[in-house]
Amino acid sequence: MAQRRLVLDELSDSQKGLLTKPMQHMKYKFLAAVAISLLATSTSAQASTEDSNLIRNIYGEVVDRTIIAGILIGNNETTGEPSDCEWSPSLPRDSGRDQTFGDEVEKSVGSIRFRLYDRNCPNENTTHHWIAEVSSETIARNAASVAYDLIPAPFGEFAPPARQGLINIGTWFWVNASIWQPKSVTAWVPTPAGPVTATTTATPYKLVFDPGDGKFGSGKKSCIGPGLRWSPIIGDYAPSPCMHIYRHSSAVDRSGLFSATLSIVWKITWRSNTGAVGTLPDVTTSSSHQMRIREFQALVTS
Repeated sequence: MAQRRLVLDELSDSQKGLLTKPMQHMKYKFLAAVAISLLATSTSAQASTEDSNLIRNIYGEVVDRTIIAGILIGNNETTGEPSDCEWSPSLPRDSGRDQTFGDEVEKSVGSIRFRLYDRNCPNENTTHHWIAEVSSETIARNAASVAYDLIPAPFGEFAPPARQGLINIGTWFWVNASIWQPKSVTAWVPTPAGPVTATTTATPYKLVFDPGDGKFGSGKKSCIGPGLRWSPIIGDYAPSPCMHIYRHSSAVDRSGLFSATLSIVWKITWRSNTGAVGTLPDVTTSSSHQMRIREFQALVTS
């Protein structure tokens, strides 16, 4: 998984403790790396997980997933805060005995400005949190960094099976429809006028299949949606919107296999309770598959 960075380096140790308290409630769902082992006689696709949990932009670059501390993560498109808790800007106070900090209530880290807030909830001690003063779009980008963790790797299915492909027979490709679901995360910050939230949603919208046959093929294939699952009743020659026809045996490759890649492209959108809306660049998740494509020859006898 891409390395995360927290904007904390320029804060003192005591300030880091205050700043990161609200982040203890974040729930990250990390993609598990799945290794698929194949015997020489296996008919399944071989999926490589080396890059399957990397989120890339349309240029193939790994997406920056910096998280700014001081932006809180909500729950189910809300702040997740109890309704009887109140946030208010901290006031400068005496830094004498029994005080954990002095009169500093504002701090800048790089280009980001932080404001100290008091959180007051019934039957709880007051806690103090450094909150980033940022735009709705920046809040949305923070939510996106968490949403990317929810995007599953697109392990593909094929008919004919990846190790039993044939030239001139359409190879169907698809992914399980259960992963073809939007993923949303809400981030927020308190303000004197109330919380400002931004909900970022990643929505899958197309498959892209690079068959790996290079100059021997016709290039990448793409289709809208998760693809159609093949079944025997459909037959071998029925077309699919998500299909590639190999014209050459994979024996033309030194390895005897074509290294194919299946990707899902995700649209990233966000909306704020301030009325602001926007989009972030599309991202992709990918998995690799080794395709064995054979020729079949008819034996003619007299």
